[in-house]
Amino acid sequence: MSTSSARSRPSATGALVGETIALGCRLVSPVLGAPTSLSVPMCDPPPRVRVLASGLGLLESAIVDGQGRLFFTSQTWDGLTGAVLRMDHPDAAPVELAGGIVSPGGLAFDERGMLLVGFGDSPQGGLIGNVAGLAGLLLLNPDSGERETWITGLGMANGVARAADGTIFASNDFGTHIDRVDRYGNVHRRWARVPSANGLAIDPTGRYLYASQTFAPAAVKRVEIANPTNVTTHARPGPLAQAAALDGLAIDHTGRLYVAANGAGQIWRIEPNGSIRALARGLKCPSAVAIGHGTERFHKRNLYAVTFHGEIVELANGAR
Repeated sequence: MSTSSARSRPSATGALVGETIALGCRLVSPVLGAPTSLSVPMCDPPPRVRVLASGLGLLESAIVDGQGRLFFTSQTWDGLTGAVLRMDHPDAAPVELAGGIVSPGGLAFDERGMLLVGFGDSPQGGLIGNVAGLAGLLLLNPDSGERETWITGLGMANGVARAADGTIFASNDFGTHIDRVDRYGNVHRRWARVPSANGLAIDPTGRYLYASQTFAPAAVKRVEIANPTNVTTHARPGPLAQAAALDGLAIDHTGRLYVAANGAGQIWRIEPNGSIRALARGLKCPSAVAIGHGTERFHKRNLYAVTFHGEIVELANGAR
């Protein structure tokens, strides 16, 4: 698929859906954000925040590849369906890499650098996904946009994480469990019980899978991959931040987690010991956060957040 220049805003039905969700988030965020700021202390010094792009629809997930390029999903890109977009550097205009995707969800890379893209990431799909798996994964060429349907039968594919051995995990924030896909492409439904799991990340040792929770008291759960019945709470904010609606999750090589606190309008950093600090406040419904790579494009010392309001936001030195 050929790329096209970025458009200023989605249209028609998709725009209406996106604006409805964004409006709900806008109304809730001030209510949640104020008490949350009392419960989650700010890091010192905080990163410098700037908006790199806006008007991109309802953005769901983000990831940076080995070349330092940013990829993200918009669920309302053409007014009817969603798309995967790419930014080659922070000052570049986003371009459509692959359009016509129904409710695109989580993103990950395989060992060849191919992009794994969740589809079927919608509230109704997630609810149905508790009974019948209608979601799946696309395999997408990050340069040409050529794609194929690779995995079907998942509950939602909201969050996607891939282990070093090729195992893939997919979440359903409207569901009760995390699904697992083995290295041969076989789907194992209801692999681990984590209600309303959203963002997923695997720790540097490969022993644990972390999952943030959205429609549950704010927490990040830790699942022992070799024994998925062993689910513990890795991090939880104070009582005033329990309704922060945690969303996308990323992890660095030291085991520090970065999570989008959607309802609170914040990005949090979680240390390996579970302590939490806010890196940014006052964002417009952040849905995911990605760590940069290299020093030429989306820098490895920076974080890059996407929001339900269609913004790409840079947190300079957020990953230092």
